[in-house]
Amino acid sequence: MYFDEENPQFEEGKPYSVIDFIGSWIWIESLLAKIMIWDRRIQNHELSFETKKYLMDYIRDNNLKDVKVRFNQYAPGNDFKRLWHSKTVNPLLKWTIGLFAYVVNDVLLVGRIFGGDHYNPYSNTIHVYSDIPAVVIHEGGHSKDFAQREYRSLYALGYAVPILGAFYPEARASDDAIRYFRYRCDKTEEMTAYRTLYPAYGSYVGGGISDLLPASPYALLYSYSILAVAASTGHVVGYVRQKQMEKEWIPKECMIAAELEKKK
Repeated sequence: MYFDEENPQFEEGKPYSVIDFIGSWIWIESLLAKIMIWDRRIQNHELSFETKKYLMDYIRDNNLKDVKVRFNQYAPGNDFKRLWHSKTVNPLLKWTIGLFAYVVNDVLLVGRIFGGDHYNPYSNTIHVYSDIPAVVIHEGGHSKDFAQREYRSLYALGYAVPILGAFYPEARASDDAIRYFRYRCDKTEEMTAYRTLYPAYGSYVGGGISDLLPASPYALLYSYSILAVAASTGHVVGYVRQKQMEKEWIPKECMIAAELEKKK
């Protein structure tokens, strides 16, 4: 797929205040995400220019020319075209698991209401709904990680494996986001990333564990309990990591840039 004026690489959905309010404050999963990450900007369906600019810069800095980015946009028809033309994975995998993922995530779970920030490797599309730079860069990190894979079909298949699908790709995307803020010498967003991405990672792992629970009348209670413990652990680890990095923060890249600036 190529990008032009009729099909730009970055697109944004038109504002619909009622729908976006429901998706942000009425839908239970959105409320739980805000509580687990402890940030009202999670899935708030209202992205600032600054947040969008972070992801645009990241995509261009990493030369990710083929990935599509949708800011708070529901476009199932165009997403199907992306899936149809996509050559990122084996056709058999694309038209089985990839088609199922498209129907569930891009059609039935209307992103403007039920959607969470995610990257679809089958259509090579990023969907973001949160006004947090660390979160949108994290999703960009998934597309970068996937683009660097030699065996993309196997890697895409790994996403569907409980726990494993959350453990490795999510860790890589979060680590890359933190490294990107350090590369930009952006201390504020790097520190925010520790407080945001660590509990988010805990929730991914907790969700993977919950998927393995056998069906029972208490399965939902157990699932939420696991998520709460996992996210809380992420908050603790993220807080400790943030305080550690605040003391050591002077990155080599920033020191080099400062020295070059002095010589001018």
